[in-house]
This record gives sequence, structure tokens and C-alpha cells, in this order.
Amino acid sequence: MVLDTALFNLINGSATRVAVVDSLMRLLVNDYFVPTALCLLTAALWFAGSSKQERGRNQRVIVSIITAVLLANLVVKLCNLVYFRPRPFSVQHVNLLFYRPSDSSLPANSAAVAFAFAGVAWQRHRWLGVVMGALAGLFAIARIYCGVHYPLDLVAGGLVGSVSAYLVGKSQRALEPLMATVIAVGRRLYLA
Repeated sequence: MVLDTALFNLINGSATRVAVVDSLMRLLVNDYFVPTALCLLTAALWFAGSSKQERGRNQRVIVSIITAVLLANLVVKLCNLVYFRPRPFSVQHVNLLFYRPSDSSLPANSAAVAFAFAGVAWQRHRWLGVVMGALAGLFAIARIYCGVHYPLDLVAGGLVGSVSAYLVGKSQRALEPLMATVIAVGRRLYLA
């Protein structure tokens, strides 16, 4: 925990020194920017593909992403019921560039969700996984920089998201009925 706090202090200690960097970090830490970008990339994938088969494969990726995000959120919620870690701003002076969330800091739900997106995408579309992984990494760094999470919170959240993505990737056969149903409903609604 000493290394965790020292690394937090090093990164967060840079906040408020360069206005342009602070503005960028405020954009990245925002609850909307990175999650919306991940969702828009995912929505674009839903309609991508030059054939019905390719679109079907892409749509299965979307269902896998949604499943991994739900699993990651469930794991984070269960962890929060067992253990509560105060946010950095609750126990020490920080350069806070964000609002004060009141939920547990460990594991970081934001990292769990972002890395669940990136982990599933990486398994099926490397380029999309790289883009989503970069967004997830920037999101995580911004959370430290802005004083909302310790580094360990984000590592734990990233692991939760990545393991959720891995488990969903290994469960494709079991998830096939769900995927087929979601895609069939999408087609009936002219969304697929």
C-alpha cells in the first residue's frame, strides 16, 4: 500500500501544474467521454461488415461485450459488499479535479467496464481492442491524475474487466443461444 500511495502522489501531484493537461485529464476522467466513445465504437461494429455472416460475427462480439461488462459490474458490486476502500481524497490532501464519488475505490468500476470492452474486442478484432485498450488505459491514468482512485484500484478493476472478458470469450458456445436471440430480435427491429 505504501507503493500504491507513493505512485498516486507522484501522478496526482502533477495535477494543477499545466492547464492544458488538466483540461485533457478532466475530459478523460469524465463519466461520459470514454464510456461514450467505447459505446459508439461498439455500435459502429454492430453495423460493420460487407456480408451478413461478417455482420453476424460482429454482432456476436457486441453481445459478448455486453455480457462481459455485466459480469464485471457484478464482480465489482460483490467486492464492494465485502470490502470498502476510501477514496484518496477522503484520507489525504489531493489535487481533486473531479467530483467526489462515494462508493468504494477498490476495485475501480470504471476500469472494470473499460477493460471488459477492450478485452472482448481484443479477442475478436485486434485493431478495435487496441483502440479500446488505449482508451481504457487513458481513462485509468486520468482517474489517478484527477484524484479519484489509487493505482491499485485501477489495476484491480482492470483485472476484473479483463478476466470477465476472458471468461466470456471462453464461453462462446454456451452463450450462442443468447447471441442468436439478441441478433434475431435486432433483425426483427431492422437493427441488424
